[in-house]
Amino acid sequence: MISQAIFPKVVQYLERGLDASSLRNAVLADNLANVDTPGFKRSDVSFEGLLEEETRKAGKLGTQEWKPQVVVDTNTSMRQDGNNVDVDAEMTNLAENSIYYEALVKQLTSQFAMLRSAITEGRR
Repeated sequence: MISQAIFPKVVQYLERGLDASSLRNAVLADNLANVDTPGFKRSDVSFEGLLEEETRKAGKLGTQEWKPQVVVDTNTSMRQDGNNVDVDAEMTNLAENSIYYEALVKQLTSQFAMLRSAITEGRR
């Protein structure tokens, strides 16, 4: 049975992951929408590194509030007009992010199913 102290942290990690994945989806869609905009620089969401760092800190979600960060890639250019959006790369990132989001939803569903099971068993 899952410890009551651990369960909320797992759910909190999953919620943060869903928030970051949702933000990443919006950012990637914006990149694709601006593929023909001269001078546009693509963005991405920095999250996985933050999550890894937080999980190393005594197994807690951290004492400070942290959120995914939108990071603009100003170091590259795909074309002479300064735009650095690569449609193939963005579509790959979008597909990867969708898979990641679905995996998090399945994990969260599983966590709630375990909680529901524990509650139901406790009533018997």
